[in-house]
Amino acid sequence: MALVFLGTDFHDSPLTDLELFDTQSSRVLSALSAENSVVDGVVILSTCNRFEVYLDSSSPRDGVNYAIATIARETGAESADIRAKLTTLAGSEVAHHLFSVSSGLESMIVGEEEISGQVKRALIASHNRGYSSKALNHLFQHASSVTKSVSTATGLGSTGRSVITAALDLAQQQVGDLPGKAVLLIGTGAYSRVVTAAIRRRGVEQIFVYSRSGRAERFSSTHATTPVSHAELRYVMSRVDLVVSASGSPGVTVDEELARAVARQRPERSDLVFIDVSLSRDVASGIAEIPGLSVIDLESIKTHAPQEYVKSLDAARAIVNVAAEDFHTRMTSRAVDPAIAALRAHVRRHMDREIDSVRRKSGDVAASEVQKSLRRVTNSLFHGPSERGRELTADGNHASYVDAIRLLFDIEVSDSV
Repeated sequence: MALVFLGTDFHDSPLTDLELFDTQSSRVLSALSAENSVVDGVVILSTCNRFEVYLDSSSPRDGVNYAIATIARETGAESADIRAKLTTLAGSEVAHHLFSVSSGLESMIVGEEEISGQVKRALIASHNRGYSSKALNHLFQHASSVTKSVSTATGLGSTGRSVITAALDLAQQQVGDLPGKAVLLIGTGAYSRVVTAAIRRRGVEQIFVYSRSGRAERFSSTHATTPVSHAELRYVMSRVDLVVSASGSPGVTVDEELARAVARQRPERSDLVFIDVSLSRDVASGIAEIPGLSVIDLESIKTHAPQEYVKSLDAARAIVNVAAEDFHTRMTSRAVDPAIAALRAHVRRHMDREIDSVRRKSGDVAASEVQKSLRRVTNSLFHGPSERGRELTADGNHASYVDAIRLLFDIEVSDSV
């Protein structure tokens, strides 16, 4: 078992690259989990500002090469280009990175509330399709625990910060306070529910919803919003104060022709602000040049995102550092478990033969007493070698310990944990 990470985020890659990875993430997940692959487990965390692949592979190098080749094939890119775009981590760095991500320390908005849920859903998606592994389950479940510790100790992630709240902060600088304003939401997917809740918290009561896929009425029936048909879109857009697009569907929803028509219909009204938090742009880039219209997109949010207090960040990073080292120590110590189990099984077979011999010669009562005595002796004898084995593993000498057991007792040791 070895945990490996390959990934990139908004710090290192343009959003166009992240969009390409995101659109193919499901196919990549399926392809990486092929039964004949060198990968024992895989979880993919793909969001609007990151693409991350977590692998469990007995051979880290083979796992990385296999993942890069698979991602290249599924995205139509060259392997060399994929290798250049993705950062690779192994060992304790994998846990440290995921714990930092889940705690919101690597987010566009530091301490954002959404990322921990996205991390959980990534594991669930992999687990439900049978693609996860015991080691990856431990890693992601521990990430949730670390996130709670960070939130409790520092307050990060507990005050509702997110990409959409940052975007709404920027929008309010242009349109003023939102209570009493009308908002048009484009999209009805999972993130649209988050957006709707964020808009409600700002005091907005009048929310219209439009869906290219025709799901606006269904969404509105459970979210107390007003559905908008395609025929009504231009009229409603010309009457609202803010448009928030979060559809996640490929292709532009608001093109320049529609935007110009909307601008002509609202000459007496204040500027219309578009918030586009979709990775694949819903709002055409040229709209920002049209008089009376402005656009807040992910790049704008990235540029203007507020920074957290230094003390909170330092405290959060300290928690993550300790948790990552502790997780790595515990996981590496488990590498000797198969060797210890094999040694115990080997000794147990000899014990069973001796107990059976006593039972045949002296009866069940005598055999029971011999069994109790042998168990006390073997448990005492195994304690030292077990602890020493975990110490050697922590120092990177796991292979030497396993080789010694194989040589001294002539037994085979499985590599699985």
